[in-house]
Parts: sequence; structure tokens; C-alpha cells
Amino acid sequence: MAGSMEKKILVAIGKTGLDKTTIDYLVSLFQGRTDVRLHLLNIVPLHGVTESQQLLGDTETIALSRPESLKKRSAARGHLLDLQKILQDAGFKDEQIHCDSLFSYESVSTPLLHHAQTGAYDAMVLGKRDLSLLEKMAAGSISSELWRKDHTTPLWIVNGTPQSRNFLVPVDCSVHTMRAVDHLGFILQGDQDVEITLFHSCSLLAAEHITPKEKFHERWGKEWCDQHLKEDDDDHYHFHAAEQILKENDIPASHIHRLLLADGIEPAQVIAREVKNGSYGTIVMGRRPDKEKNIFKGVSDRVLANVHDVALWIAG
Repeated sequence: MAGSMEKKILVAIGKTGLDKTTIDYLVSLFQGRTDVRLHLLNIVPLHGVTESQQLLGDTETIALSRPESLKKRSAARGHLLDLQKILQDAGFKDEQIHCDSLFSYESVSTPLLHHAQTGAYDAMVLGKRDLSLLEKMAAGSISSELWRKDHTTPLWIVNGTPQSRNFLVPVDCSVHTMRAVDHLGFILQGDQDVEITLFHSCSLLAAEHITPKEKFHERWGKEWCDQHLKEDDDDHYHFHAAEQILKENDIPASHIHRLLLADGIEPAQVIAREVKNGSYGTIVMGRRPDKEKNIFKGVSDRVLANVHDVALWIAG
């Protein structure tokens, strides 16, 4: 896979047990690949710094007067070295791994977003704690902040311990779905072992809106859309187009499967049930703009709240 286009992944590191799980997940996806670059980034907040103090020096200068912050960064750097060794022991080359621990005046999510959006990363990944609503209100959640704020860089949230390389990809007739499939195809380009199930739910509350073909022209071109955005027998869920994108990224056709279910009340419920019944390690979904969601939020929001031991990729 040396000829594949390089993938740059930003990995949020927080000195918790979640980090080892996140690194293990990335090893399961990318072990043996030479086209992946991982940037492990830890943010050490500098609390209680006034605006006037910020004007007196940069974060490194301010941190010199805060022994506790320096101690935290020292510990974080040791933690990063431990994670780097896990990757090296799994066969990743030194040039594929970059580690940083940076001070910030802002909440952790803000500098992470800044790096994701300015560093031309193809995805950002982090672990998720299962927090109760009360705990989230008291302590906050970096994953939930990033979930709310970032709609540009694909976000991978590792919830629990994914155990397989099987992917579940809910598809419909939206541009968001196709972008998510496109993201998946790019990331897994040339992977000969992965199993991908394209899934559509005809549940009672599922949206059946069919996006006009013209909306897809900017990304895929009219000729491609005329050829591949087509109905298969009597369905219109763009299974064929999603399959085509994956095959164009050298995913074997025999490893791409279709699943159409007509039961259940609403799509998020059906997706969560399928994850529990199947052996999926990752769900890949397109994310609609907030203005298109209803009072119950989007399908991806509800899926995230109801699945465990699975990574959820959101491309938006």
C-alpha cells in the first residue's frame, strides 16, 4: 500500500485508560500500513490565567511559574512515550508517529479543533467515557464538546473496546451518506481483509427523502452520477453507488455486503440493535447539519448514546 495517498490522523490523548484502548483500535485498523501518519496530541490547560497575564508572555513562559502545570506536562510526555512504544512494537515506523504535549489557556476541545482544522487532518480520534448526564454537567466531556462543535473534520469516537474490523455503514439517499462512504473508502484504501456492511432501515420514522442527483455532481461529476446513482430493482437507497465508491478504493467486492431491514420504530434504534446483534467494531455515518435535525437530535447523536464497544465515525 505504499502507493496509496497518505492519511493523517489526529489522536487526542488525555492520560487516561481510554488512550490505550484508542491506540489498540488504531493498531487493529492500520498495522502493517505505510500510508498512515498518527499525530498524538495532549493538551495541558493553564487555568486561571487572566487576559493581562496572557499578554506578558506565551504559554511556555506562563507555565514556568506554575510547577503543577509543568509536572502535568512531564507526566503527559511520559504517557505519550508509552503509547508511542505500543505503536512501534506493532510495526509503525518512527516517521509515522508524531507526539506533542502543549499548554493552552482554553478548554481542551478548542485547541484540538484548531489543530484538526488547520493541520489538514483526515480525521480526529479520541476515546469516550460513558458519563451520566449529571457527570457531564459537573465535569464536562471533551468528546461531547467536539461532537457539538466540529462539523468539518471527520470525528472518530472510540466507545469501549471494539473487537472486530467489521464496519456497519447506514446508507440512504443523502449527500451526507455518500461523503461518509467516500471517507471510509479513502481511509481503508486497498484493505483486503475488512468486511463492510451497507445498511438501510425502512423503519416507521425513517426519512425517505431522495436527494436530487445534481447535488452529487460537485463531488463526483455528472457522468459518474448518471452511471452509478441508480435504482437497484425496486429500491432507491444508493447501495450501488456506495459499493462503487468502495470498489474504486480497491475494497474487494466480496467483502462488501448489503442489509435492508424493514422493522423497528426509528433508524437509530434499529442501528443500535444491529450493532448489538452483529460483530461490528465500527459504525460509519454521515452527519446532517444541525438545522436539518429535529427536537430529538440527529440519528448519529442517538446512536452514540446507545452503543458500546464500538467506534463511531462521523463525516459531516
